[in-house]
Amino acid sequence: MFRRFSGVFGRFWCGTQGATAVEFALVALPFFLMMFGVVEAGRIVWTMAGVQYAVEETSRYAALNSDLDEATFQTYAATKLSGMMVTSDGLEISSDFYTANGVDFVEVGGVYPVSPILDIFPDGFGAFSFSASARKPVVD
Repeated sequence: MFRRFSGVFGRFWCGTQGATAVEFALVALPFFLMMFGVVEAGRIVWTMAGVQYAVEETSRYAALNSDLDEATFQTYAATKLSGMMVTSDGLEISSDFYTANGVDFVEVGGVYPVSPILDIFPDGFGAFSFSASARKPVVD
């Protein structure tokens, strides 16, 4: 009986017909997780750069047009952000004018929420916000 039993397992052990499928099953999940991770990390870095660019451009715009209101700055930042192919949904822009050592400054800040592109995680897992700010002297 032992000889018969080892013969059945011996055939499976020496057979190579399904080896490729088994190797793919073992390697596919880590490979796809790594690929999605790289894509997600690239998307987050691109979004961070886009928000920083939009905030810097808005601070330049505010320094030249200090008589405009915050809603105009919000619209301007959304326009600049859409130029970077990032949606402006959730972008919050704030501006503050102040004087330091006799020089008028404008400081523009932006907060942007980011959530994972793959919705395989529970709610709130992986979602975060990042902020950007820029300060420029006001030009009269």
